[in-house]
Amino acid sequence: MLFSFQGKIWLATRNAQGRYEKQQFVGNAPSLQLQLQTETSQKMDSYTGNRLQIGELTRGKTATLNMTLDEWTPENLLLAFYGTQVAISSSTVTGEALPENLVAGDVIRLDHQFVSSVVLEADGTPLVLGTDYRIESEHAGLIELLRTPDDDVEADYEYAAADAVTMFTGEPPERWLLLDGINTENGERVIVELFRVKFQPVGDLNLIVDEYGSIPLTGAVLFDPLNADDANLGGYGRALQQAAS
Repeated sequence: MLFSFQGKIWLATRNAQGRYEKQQFVGNAPSLQLQLQTETSQKMDSYTGNRLQIGELTRGKTATLNMTLDEWTPENLLLAFYGTQVAISSSTVTGEALPENLVAGDVIRLDHQFVSSVVLEADGTPLVLGTDYRIESEHAGLIELLRTPDDDVEADYEYAAADAVTMFTGEPPERWLLLDGINTENGERVIVELFRVKFQPVGDLNLIVDEYGSIPLTGAVLFDPLNADDANLGGYGRALQQAAS
C-alpha cells in the first residue's frame, strides 16, 4: 500500500501511571520524521584468513523524532525553550525613574512593554509629547528624547497584560505524541503513538527570515517501562490502522 501522510499532531503530558493526560494540538506541522537505529558490534573470524563476518551483536536500540512546527504559540515555545509560561497582568506605573543625564537623541526603555498613556515629567513639570519626547515603540516601551531635559525625568504610563515564556527555566519536556493521520493516497486513517518523547531545546531558531518561520525540534524516543508489559502498546510506540471488516 502506497502512503503519503498528513494529520494533526497532539502532545500530552504523562501521569505517574504512564498514561497520557490533557492533549495539546501543536498546530500546523509540515514534517514529522522517526529514525530507528541499532548499535551493533561485529565479530570477524580468525580461521579463514579472510576475516569474514561471522556474527553481529546488537548492543543497543535508539529512536529519534524530528518535527517541524509552523506556529508561534506559548505551548510550542515551552518545548523549544525548556521554558516556563508567565502571565503578566496589566497595571499602571507612576513615577518610574529614567536614567540620569539624558540628552536630546537618547532612546530609553521603560520597565514594561505594550505601554500606553505615557507622560514624562522633569521636576514635576510634564514634558510635551512631540516636542520634548516621542514614542519610538509602544510595544517595546521605547522613548526618544527630542530635547535635553532640565532635570531628572520620571515616567507615568499604563501597560497591557502579556504572556511570557522564559528560557531554560523548566525541566526538559517529556510528552506522549499522537499523530491522528490520514493516508492521502487512499483516504484511510492511521494512528501513530510514541509514548515518551524527551525533547531537546531548539537548535536553530531563525527569528528574522524572508518567508514563514518554523520551529525545528528533535527528541529522543525513550523506553517506557510502565507500558512495556502491555502487548497492545509495547515499550516505545505503535502504529495503528483500522482492520478490514
